[in-house]
Amino acid sequence: MLPVAAAAGLAVWSLGFGLPYLLRSDEDVMVGRSVRMVVEHSLDPLFYNYPPLGFYVFAAAEAALRLLPGQHLGPATRIDPSAEYLAARAVSALALVAATALVYRAGRSAYGTTGGVLAATCLALAPLAVRQAHFATTDSLAMALVALTFWAGQRAGGRGGFLLAGVVCGLAAATKYTSAAAAVYLVVLVLAGPDRWGRLVAAAGGAAIAFAAVFVPATHPLDYLRGLAFLGGRAGQEYAGLPLGLVYHPTVSLPFGLGFGGYAMALAGMVVAVVRRARTDLALLAFVGGYFLASGLTHEVFFRYALPMLPALCLLAGGVVRAVPGQAGMQAAAGALALLLLAPAAYASVTSDRLLGAEDTRQQAAGWLQANAPPGSQIRIGSYWWQPFYDASELGDGGLHAIYATGNPIVDSFQMGRYTDRFSVARVGSPCYALAASGPPWQSPPPGTASPPVATFKPYTGAAPAGAVYDPIDSFYLPIWGFASLDRPGPALVIEACG
Repeated sequence: MLPVAAAAGLAVWSLGFGLPYLLRSDEDVMVGRSVRMVVEHSLDPLFYNYPPLGFYVFAAAEAALRLLPGQHLGPATRIDPSAEYLAARAVSALALVAATALVYRAGRSAYGTTGGVLAATCLALAPLAVRQAHFATTDSLAMALVALTFWAGQRAGGRGGFLLAGVVCGLAAATKYTSAAAAVYLVVLVLAGPDRWGRLVAAAGGAAIAFAAVFVPATHPLDYLRGLAFLGGRAGQEYAGLPLGLVYHPTVSLPFGLGFGGYAMALAGMVVAVVRRARTDLALLAFVGGYFLASGLTHEVFFRYALPMLPALCLLAGGVVRAVPGQAGMQAAAGALALLLLAPAAYASVTSDRLLGAEDTRQQAAGWLQANAPPGSQIRIGSYWWQPFYDASELGDGGLHAIYATGNPIVDSFQMGRYTDRFSVARVGSPCYALAASGPPWQSPPPGTASPPVATFKPYTGAAPAGAVYDPIDSFYLPIWGFASLDRPGPALVIEACG
């Protein structure tokens, strides 16, 4: 299938970005803990703000990596972590490919072959889905399990089928709590068919058993409750003056995350679904509404929090074909128009992949320091988010945020940047070089310095990018839309001699 091939190509392109430097936040959380779980033969992820299934899956990928010849697993302070990150990122890439195939199957079942192809293409080209497929986080895995829930629910013909669909739904919730909204989809399917109570009990029981089974090996039930309380507390905080997700996601995250054409088709598909009110229509609409409530009552509006919604919206976009008359000429014209509407999303995804694979400005700064700063130099870095290097003192002096620090030498060795024993990072050394950067997450302009900088690294040529759309609270240093004049990811960064 062409949509699946497109998803695979876009997901794999630039998958090794930045390595051996770590330049994407949150990957340190997933990869460091997954590596420790394999090395120390543990099922405790040592992180309780997320459900544990994502850690299990990434740990399985690291265990597979361990079977390859050579020493691949261990602290990032002693082993090049590139293979460890690639193994985990491969899980996210495969999740996008699987989700695309599942959306095709579900779309074909509900809306015919044309609807299935259109829905799968919409997801395969979605800039948010493509971007997240490159990062070792739980989000793409949750999206794939939500898509699997949709397909399993459609195929369910009796209690056994809904039991299996409930199990998948429980696994989705055990990957990302908000994905539990997929249960609403199953409930609507059950209520629209026969044997309602029997099928409802089967689906609910399957979901509950699967969800509980994932948590039992991880232990620490009170810590997971505290993690939920922590997330609830963050939901009530203000973030950069951003509105609630109920406003932000439908007006920013989704239009740019799906692309304007795909989003327009999804909205049109919602109208068609309201008019037609088929069983699948009602279930998809209920899921979208349920997920909006689950993720929208917070100002913490990461773009990726909207990711599990994309399969449902793409399926609704595929359902638009029902509004087109059945004549061959009309169908062909509608297909051509749909592809034209998805072209901007394809451009954004291709451009994002190309830029992601270019040398990051933090890598450029690291190269300059390695070439020009003698051993023992002090490197002053103002923020964890733009550091190209960290050293043993940052590990030993509690440099990690309390949320992430564990005291375990393997876990805590995975930090932003790259470990060095050549320089003294933010401690006494000579000579001294200070780094300052724009953002996060924005890439311009270069910050001012007290004295003329010895080196400046900009991610763009000419004027700073105008109209670039960034995720304002997630530090990618790469926009999701609007790439004019950009050459690479990373902040605008300057190096100044400080002694």
